[in-house]
Amino acid sequence: MRPIIALVLFSLANLCFATGEGPRAIEVKVSVGTEDGKMVFIPDHLEFERGKHYKLVIHNPSNEDHYFSSDAFGTHIHTNKVEVADKSGKTIVEVHGAVHALELKPGATAEWFFYPMRNGENMKLYCHKGDHEEKGMVGTITIFGKAPFSK
Repeated sequence: MRPIIALVLFSLANLCFATGEGPRAIEVKVSVGTEDGKMVFIPDHLEFERGKHYKLVIHNPSNEDHYFSSDAFGTHIHTNKVEVADKSGKTIVEVHGAVHALELKPGATAEWFFYPMRNGENMKLYCHKGDHEEKGMVGTITIFGKAPFSK
């Protein structure tokens, strides 16, 4: 019975967030690359707590394309949506469903709204564009905490 109640509550919460109502998402910012061409994620370690709603703002300030990729991260979260805006800030793309990687063009910003669902420690974050990973464009992601409806 508990799993059914949790599923119903989660579905209602998801509906509220999709309509713009409900609590505000916790904003976390990350840069892929730097203006001066360094192959890094800033920060290179991200942490998220189960039971909270997040808005991950990913920005590419460099002159090269970069990926924000993490195979494990995508299987440990529930993606509400990913939004991409034009230069004026108007949303021009929304992506729904499972996401494992985002490629950001120079100057691009994407907002990833999600709920951490399963714990995971030091999940690999990397850019699989060319030799960017070998040049140091790697990091880690950790999800921690108890399930929101557990005792």
